[in-house]
Amino acid sequence: MRATLVSLRPAVALLALAAVAPGGCRCGGSGIGDGGVTDADSGGAGKACVAATDCEPGLTCDPATMRCVGNAPCTTHGDCGAAAFCDPSGICMTNTTGGPCDDDVNCALNETCMMGVCGCGGKFFTAMSVPPNMLVVLDRSGSMDDPVAGTGMTKWEIATAAIDSLTTTYVSQIRFGLAMYQGDAGDCSAGEIFVDVGDTATTAPLITAAMAGTGPNGNTPIGDTLDAMVGYVGLADTTRPNYILLITDGMETCGGDGVAGATALAAQTPSVSTFVVGFGDGVDAAALDAIATAGGTPRPGGPPFYYQADDPASLDMSFDLIAGSVLSCTYTLSGVPAGTEDLFVYFDGTEVARDMSHADGWDYDPATNTVTFYGNACDTLQSGMVMDLQIVHGCPIG
Repeated sequence: MRATLVSLRPAVALLALAAVAPGGCRCGGSGIGDGGVTDADSGGAGKACVAATDCEPGLTCDPATMRCVGNAPCTTHGDCGAAAFCDPSGICMTNTTGGPCDDDVNCALNETCMMGVCGCGGKFFTAMSVPPNMLVVLDRSGSMDDPVAGTGMTKWEIATAAIDSLTTTYVSQIRFGLAMYQGDAGDCSAGEIFVDVGDTATTAPLITAAMAGTGPNGNTPIGDTLDAMVGYVGLADTTRPNYILLITDGMETCGGDGVAGATALAAQTPSVSTFVVGFGDGVDAAALDAIATAGGTPRPGGPPFYYQADDPASLDMSFDLIAGSVLSCTYTLSGVPAGTEDLFVYFDGTEVARDMSHADGWDYDPATNTVTFYGNACDTLQSGMVMDLQIVHGCPIG
């Protein structure tokens, strides 16, 4: 299972909560900490200092002597002491908001080094994504025991291995559970929940054990199984999106109506969307297309509107595409910003605009203390293109 579609690495974003004075951001200062020089020291060359801001313009504080010096040579920002940086010509310069840095020492009072840039800050909070719920509904019909040419494995072996890889890859990003069809020959009863949806660190080994403890032997009650999931408490979570991932290798054999089941799931509150993966050449493509469309998850670029898989690689790819499309675009902040007028969001150092219309950008919900991304901004996160998400309260860092 490829991990290339994980939406954010690292999965934890940082929010810097600035010390904000009335009327705006409190940046800069006369020194680092409380150790500034006295008024008797003019800050001229040779005077005692703890930071470049204690020295006259054009001078910096030599970290070796703690004296103000001019034209100090440097190769790294660390060579220049507090509140200073090494400019491209190799000379130490006093730093300002938006200046380069290696760490907080390079920045002025009350500023923090973020993404190599000094910005207003002082206290960091984590911003954790809100993982969606996904119930895997696995076909356990007898045909899942058929071998797949060229693999030396049965469809059941391939499917269960792919599900194990799916839960491992997205362990912190999606909450999984497992339902399977009845495993008795001739039994057309609806499938049942084997592992309730929950935190995947807990449910993943239970899912693996449940699949290992059984095998293919039964019919294909697609419609009745989807009907049975309507109202399932594990997908009744109003705080996060809810999904079903249906994996089947055959046609409906019990007279059920999969489209009606997917429609009922989508119409309930909260709504449950149904993804469909057809495995092998024995599927009813028209029926699976209709179920996926009714479930609100038609495959982009279809037809087919369900995900067709014929071997281990294509099954893994289908799972990756589906998982990538549901990764959360909502982040809960562990600290509460003082206000939203000084809240800034960056993707890899590029600012993302706030959009209160929820068309494209981000918005903050004070009721839940969350930042949610919409439109192209959400798509960009889900695609895995964003390596560094930062949410900064204070003044811009760009």
